[in-house]
Amino acid sequence: MLKTRTRTIITLAIGQFTARETLWWDPLTGQIYPSEPLRRLVAPAANFGYDVVVYVGRALFLDALPVRQVIAQLAQRHVRLSASTVGALGRRFVALLALAHHQCAPRLKQAMALQGGYILHLDATYEDQSPLLMTGVDAVLQIVLGNIKLPSEKAQGIAPFLRHLKQCFGPPLAAVHDMSKGIIAAIHQVFPQIPDYICHFHFLRDLGKDLFGAEYDTLRKRLQHHGTVGQLRARLRSWQEQIDALPGLRPVLARLSEGGLAGTPLPQAPLVAAYLLGHWILAGRQQGHGYGFPFDRPLLAVARRAQEVCARLPALQSLSLTGEWRDNLPFHHLGLDLQALVQDRPLKTTLTHLETKIRVFDQLRQLMRIAPVTARQGLNHAAEAIDLSTLRQGLRTFAKRVRARPDYAATPAFAQMLAQIEKYGPKLLAAPLRVDTPHGPRQIQPQRTNNIMERLFRDFKRGCRRKTGDQALGRTLRTMLADTPLVGNLRNPEYLKILLQGHPSLEALFAQIEPATVRQELRKAQQTPEKVPGAVKRFIAQLSAATPVISSFEKLKSNRISCS
Repeated sequence: MLKTRTRTIITLAIGQFTARETLWWDPLTGQIYPSEPLRRLVAPAANFGYDVVVYVGRALFLDALPVRQVIAQLAQRHVRLSASTVGALGRRFVALLALAHHQCAPRLKQAMALQGGYILHLDATYEDQSPLLMTGVDAVLQIVLGNIKLPSEKAQGIAPFLRHLKQCFGPPLAAVHDMSKGIIAAIHQVFPQIPDYICHFHFLRDLGKDLFGAEYDTLRKRLQHHGTVGQLRARLRSWQEQIDALPGLRPVLARLSEGGLAGTPLPQAPLVAAYLLGHWILAGRQQGHGYGFPFDRPLLAVARRAQEVCARLPALQSLSLTGEWRDNLPFHHLGLDLQALVQDRPLKTTLTHLETKIRVFDQLRQLMRIAPVTARQGLNHAAEAIDLSTLRQGLRTFAKRVRARPDYAATPAFAQMLAQIEKYGPKLLAAPLRVDTPHGPRQIQPQRTNNIMERLFRDFKRGCRRKTGDQALGRTLRTMLADTPLVGNLRNPEYLKILLQGHPSLEALFAQIEPATVRQELRKAQQTPEKVPGAVKRFIAQLSAATPVISSFEKLKSNRISCS
C-alpha cells in the first residue's frame, strides 16, 4: 500500500461525498494503482463525476439551455455549480467526445464501407471576424466527421484537415462543396482522383449575386437615402394611436378577414385604408421563402408595392365619401411618404434592369429545379430530382437563348454568367456512383446541394444564440472548441451505437479515456488560429507611436544581437 487519501467528489447519483481512496504500488514495475470503482465515477484530480460532465454537456449543446438554467436544474439535484464551472465542464465534455470520436474512427470507417463509402460535404462558417469553423460531414450516414478552426479559407490550411479525414476514414466517394477556390484547390490536392461537385444552390446563389447584385445594392441604398421604411413606420405608429383612440374601429379591424372594410364609419374609412396599405408595403420585407438573396428579393417587393400604392392614391383621393377633404388626409400623407422613392428616375431604370436580369435568373433556377418558388421549406427543401442528360441539354438550350437576346451584347453580366456555367458545368453534373458493398452493388446519388451543411450551421448557431442570448456569435466561435459540432452526432442512434461499442453509457465510455489525453486536447483546443497573434495585437494596442519599434530595431542592428 502506497498511501491513503481523501477527495471531495460530487456526482448526480450520490451527491457530494468524501471518498477515502487507497493507492497501491507495485515495487517490481513502479506502477501505481488507484481505486478502480472511484476511477469509473470521476477522473483523477477532478471533483465532478462523469455523470455531471455528461449532464452539463447534453444540456448546453444538445438542449441549448442557458447556463443559468443548467445551474438551476443541477441545484435541484443538490449539485451546485458556478457559471465558470459549467463552462469548464462543457469544454471537458466536448474534449472527451472528440477523443472518443477519434478512437472509434476505425469502426466508423467499417460502417461506411458497409454502405459502400461516404460522400464528403465540406463548408465553413464564421461571424464577426471570428476564425472560420470548417466541418466535414458524411451525407450517407448523416454524421459530422471532423472540424477545424482556420484563420482563412485557403488551401494550405484546408489540405491538412482533409489529410486527417483521409487518414481516419479513407478517401471519399465524392466531395460536394461551394465555389470556394481554397476548398476546390485543397480537394484537388488531397483527393485528386475522386469526383468533385459544386453545390447547385451555392452555384446559383453566387451567380445571382454577380448577375444583379449591383442593382439590388443600388435599390437598398436608395431606400436608405429616402428613408421610406422609417417614414412609413413612424406614420403607422401615428395612425395606430388614432385608431386606438376610436373604439368603434376596433371591431372593424377584428373582422377584416371576413368583410374587408365593410361597416367602417365613412369619416374613418380613409384612415383605415391608408393604415392597411402602409402595412402592406412594409410586409414586402417579409416576402421570400427562406433562401436568402438572390432567391428572395424583399426590397424589390417593397419598391414595387410602393409604386403600385402611389399610382392608386389619386383615384382613392377622388372618392370623397363624406364630402370633407380633411377625411382624405391619410391618403395625402401616405403619398408624401412614398413620393421621393416613386419619383426617383434613376431608381426606375435600376428596377427595370433588375427585373430583366431576375427573369433570366429565374429561368435558370427553374431549369435546375433549385429553391422552387412554390416551396415553403427554405433550406430544408431537398433539391428536386432531375435526369443528368436533361440537365445537360437544358443548360445548353439556356445558353443559346441568352446569347440570342437583343440585349445580350449590351449586358456584360449575361456573358459573365454563361462563362461561369461553362467553367463549372462539369462539376454540376453529378452522375450516380456505382459502388460495391458486402450486400452487393449499390448506387449512391450525391446530393445536388450542400444544404446539409447550411442546415447544420443554421441549427448550430440557433442553439448558440438560444444558449447565450447573443445575436452576434463572434466571441462564441472564437472561444468554443472546434469539435463542438460533433455533439450533434449524439442524436444519431447508429452513430451512438458505434461510439459506445458495448459501453452502457457515455459516462462509462469517458471513464476509459486517459485523463492526460483530455488535458492535452483541451490545451490544443485553446490555440485559436488568428491571422495576427494575440500578443502582437496587445503590443500594437499599447503603442502610441512607432518610436519603440524603430529604436529597438536600431539597437539590435548596432549590437548585432537578437533578443530571445
